[in-house]
Amino acid sequence: MELYFSALFEEAGQPEFKPWRPLLRHLAAMHEGAMYENPTSPAPYPLETLGGGYYFNPAFGHWDLIYTLLDSCPVMPEHTLRQLENLFSFQQEDGFMAGAIFFRGADYPRPSWYSTFPPVWPLAVDEYTETTGSLQAVKLAYQPLLKQIGWFENNRKAIDFGFFFKDMIEPKNWESGVDESIRCETVQERDRFPNIDATSLVRLLYDAAARWSEALGLDGSEFARKRDELDSVIQTRFFSDETGFFHDSYLLDRNIRYRALTAVWALTCGAASEEQANRMIDGSLLDPGHFFTEHPLPFVAVDEPYFQLKMWRGGAWNSITWMAVLGCLRYGRKDAALKIAERVLKYSQLQYDRTGAVWEFYHPFGRSQTEMQRKKAPWLLPCREYLGHNPLFAFARLLVRGA
Repeated sequence: MELYFSALFEEAGQPEFKPWRPLLRHLAAMHEGAMYENPTSPAPYPLETLGGGYYFNPAFGHWDLIYTLLDSCPVMPEHTLRQLENLFSFQQEDGFMAGAIFFRGADYPRPSWYSTFPPVWPLAVDEYTETTGSLQAVKLAYQPLLKQIGWFENNRKAIDFGFFFKDMIEPKNWESGVDESIRCETVQERDRFPNIDATSLVRLLYDAAARWSEALGLDGSEFARKRDELDSVIQTRFFSDETGFFHDSYLLDRNIRYRALTAVWALTCGAASEEQANRMIDGSLLDPGHFFTEHPLPFVAVDEPYFQLKMWRGGAWNSITWMAVLGCLRYGRKDAALKIAERVLKYSQLQYDRTGAVWEFYHPFGRSQTEMQRKKAPWLLPCREYLGHNPLFAFARLLVRGA
């Protein structure tokens, strides 16, 4: 039987990928096993799910989908186009995009209508465009993008400036994707407080709208203006000269300055100034006392009192680390990107050799995965064989080809 992801298997077999071949072949098989068809789904194509090891699989969407597409797009761009079309098929008329679409325990899709997800998907559109030179994905995504921008402007504007995620007003909602976020515990009051990740990601939407409008021969000046305004806000209201790092502005107002990778989106989305980006890269991401551990990058810096060997308190998520790598590359710091990528592959391969599995998140010090904890029982360990947070082909391509 012909493999759907034959291009990934072929890539894993290339000589330059030999150091990580067992891991990458295993990951290609995980991509293959993640494909799912449901006759009641409005999606026009089979879905690539979060992976068989996810405790609530089959599930589709969220930022996990985008990480998997960034992994495969350079050798399978048409797959990216199909999955984006699948994603947009679930978008509502007001622009809302459900956090994830679940199929477990039902014969029909059950979208999570109570929250959206971090809007990282324009990165996959840009990856397709760069890979193919075609505007097909831009044409497909342009109207969904405008609708989602409208939804964020109508529903997620923060107090005074910027944007927020629903975590801020509803405990245990975790719309930001960061379950049990520290920021929801350090400040007990609930309000539309500005978040560095939400604000940076809406900046990503504005930037995509400005660029794609121009590519399609349309006027994108209003989106460019809004993007530039958010750049100014992010650089002046979310950055601490004391830490050389980005923080939620309402935490800075309360003199709370812990380092967590919610800040990395300011780099990934291009909102930081050159000076701020370099301070964050050299002073935090590449500092072993903060984030540059054996398996980088722990979501919370290891020297913070909030750091734990637990999910979003100190787990190393290869997906978020890839976002940091993209941020480094965006600011001309290929040196930093390569250092981080080398360690991620080394220790992901090490854990694969030990356990025969790819994990949802990893031990930042490279020790046993049994020391890591998820957020609650009965599933205390990270998900084993989790596809959605592991764009390891992308890391390997960077090391062997520089792109």
